[in-house]
Amino acid sequence: MSLIDEVKQVCDRLALLGWRDLLLQHGLDITASNLKQELTKDLPAIKRQIPGFEDFAFEGKRGVEAGNPARSLLFHAFASPNVVLGAQNTNPNAYPTLAELEIIENFVYGVQPPSLQDLRVRAQNQPLAIVVFGSEYRPGAETVHRKHADLCFSRTGVARVGTAEALYDAKARGFLPFVESDPASFRVLPARYSAYIAVQRRGNPETFGPMRFQTGDDSRLFWVPLHKIFDGTECIRGLNLQVSLLSRHVNQKLRRVHLSLKGTGWGEPDISNPPFIFSEGIAELSTKSEFGNGLLVPVVHPNLIEAAKYQGKLLTFRVPENSSTLSSSLEIPADGDARHAPEYVHARHRVLENGQIENLNDRPDVERLVREGGYDAQHYVDFTGDGWVEAICPELAVAIPRRIPAYSLVTAPDFFPNCDQRELLEWTEQSVPSRLRNNLWRIPPDTLSDIRLAPNLQLEDADFIPEDKTVTAIISPPVTGSVRQMPLTGSPTMRHAYLPDSAAGIFAPGWDVSTDTTAEGVSHLASYGLGSPFPEDAKLCAALSTFWPAVAPDAARTFQPNPNWPTVSPLTDEEIGQVGNQSWDGVTGPRKVTRDGKIFIEYPDFAHADYVENTLQHKFSISLTGQVDVREYEARVLAMANVYSVLRLNTPQARGQWSVFSFRQVISTDAELTQAQTQTGTRLSGTIYRFEIYRPGAVLNTSDFRKRLVEITESVTLFVTPINILLKRGNGNWSRRRI
Repeated sequence: MSLIDEVKQVCDRLALLGWRDLLLQHGLDITASNLKQELTKDLPAIKRQIPGFEDFAFEGKRGVEAGNPARSLLFHAFASPNVVLGAQNTNPNAYPTLAELEIIENFVYGVQPPSLQDLRVRAQNQPLAIVVFGSEYRPGAETVHRKHADLCFSRTGVARVGTAEALYDAKARGFLPFVESDPASFRVLPARYSAYIAVQRRGNPETFGPMRFQTGDDSRLFWVPLHKIFDGTECIRGLNLQVSLLSRHVNQKLRRVHLSLKGTGWGEPDISNPPFIFSEGIAELSTKSEFGNGLLVPVVHPNLIEAAKYQGKLLTFRVPENSSTLSSSLEIPADGDARHAPEYVHARHRVLENGQIENLNDRPDVERLVREGGYDAQHYVDFTGDGWVEAICPELAVAIPRRIPAYSLVTAPDFFPNCDQRELLEWTEQSVPSRLRNNLWRIPPDTLSDIRLAPNLQLEDADFIPEDKTVTAIISPPVTGSVRQMPLTGSPTMRHAYLPDSAAGIFAPGWDVSTDTTAEGVSHLASYGLGSPFPEDAKLCAALSTFWPAVAPDAARTFQPNPNWPTVSPLTDEEIGQVGNQSWDGVTGPRKVTRDGKIFIEYPDFAHADYVENTLQHKFSISLTGQVDVREYEARVLAMANVYSVLRLNTPQARGQWSVFSFRQVISTDAELTQAQTQTGTRLSGTIYRFEIYRPGAVLNTSDFRKRLVEITESVTLFVTPINILLKRGNGNWSRRRI
């Protein structure tokens, strides 16, 4: 079937569902008898005032512009998440599937197929390669150039593990992580890849980027897509192409543990076998017709982690004596900036000689026991990993023999799927007042797309090279000539983003990826430096405030105060389980208790909190944190910063002397708020947060070693908006502070 016939099938299906009427307003009839002529004619009256079309490229003047999706009205209408049908249209099938979007995209590139000679001229006779990219069509505000809606490309994709099948929301043009009937389930989140003929160019912000241009990018080489390749005779003039994508991923965390630790009971050849190192069960390219080609989908498992087995038995390891630890986690220290193995390993399930498992969390001295070691512990595996996606096209193997794979990450869940690192970073740089900015974050929301490191050079058969340090950068299709600035919407896109600007950067050890060095000392990205299994590291990241903003929740106030890590982005009382019964991590937050007539804060003990156990018991959830979009996240961070500022806690050390006990949003009729407004003669408007913070005193043990009591030496209650703060010290009167 020809491309235009496939396009006609798509248009015929969608026409009666509202798309014909919508596109007729622009002068485009998708039911025209000569559809190709209709799609390629000039459209002199495109109405960009219609919602969703404001950021359609001003230079776009046809339904399909050859080789340019951003200037193709039909592609923009079908692919932009901002283009929606009327509210009365609730038909879930009224929007194009991924496979249908692929058909329209292929037609854009195939309506006037270039020859190989044409592409060489376009590349200015520079060497070409077949390069695999992850790509997303984004609203203008989220693109590289910020001029209009456009495709964004990266040679790194980020998929996320889960316990339920992928769910594509056609209206949002993306995948969603939620399982409405089960708040403790996580949907797998895929990443989409395509193959392009590409050329290397030095970074240039005027033509293709990259996004967030870094110092030195003007001398670095980036692969830039020129033309998408796909099956058939309509892709490259004179050729009948067959294009296939192949993928491979590796999880080698346990192997790396035993290469780094001595006396664990395991070595070669065992550690070269599963589950020490494995490729099956991580991610696969989908074969579902509605997803089209190139969708990499993590394999669904009943749980995010499971007990490791080897040769039909539970896999244990000998915990080394006198081990390095952090709290109750076994630590494998980094070698400078290199992490040759998982930095933290779960070792709190001791396996006895009779095969029974002793839970060391039931012992008051769990930290000492792990540190002393000398016992067998149960190993656990997760299903994260890194690898590559490559393209094979036999018909181009001689003309363009060089093939460049994409770097593929299959990572842990994102507990704030509607917040992106890049959005937070740019808000910090561009919007936060300078008086707050320097002390706003303990760990800034660095994005993976800003990192300039090679992909995992130790992946066998991947053919990655040390010089390839722009693999995580995000670029646009090359722009020629002047481009008009179109109106941009500030509404964040509510769907899974799988390019690296939505992923965390790298630091001690990381959330989505870590770093290692080769034997020659070349630094590169690698996933095996993360926790084994990943919840072991997730606990430490969460407890250390916003260690990974927009990915790991700030659970600093869940546990006894740590003066080195004050709260930055507070979770609500509901999100940490102080109210309700669905905390994000399965740990119930602090509560007030009375002992001998004195009020204390009772906390769960950090060393005895076990995220691995909670994961095994399906206690994690994104049902609440997943509803927090980037604007809400920013508002929380700013509110917390303003609380510290009003109390003149202007250094990390000063902030560390206080702890947040309660944080929640209140309604305007709240009785305590009414009293505060009456006493101060001030009426607060907009979103109002209530904080209860205190200065901790002595930390006391209790009869339950899983709990800690913390003395309250001073307390302050505050109602906070971006303009005003009402505060009360102890049981005193309310006063007003203007921000």
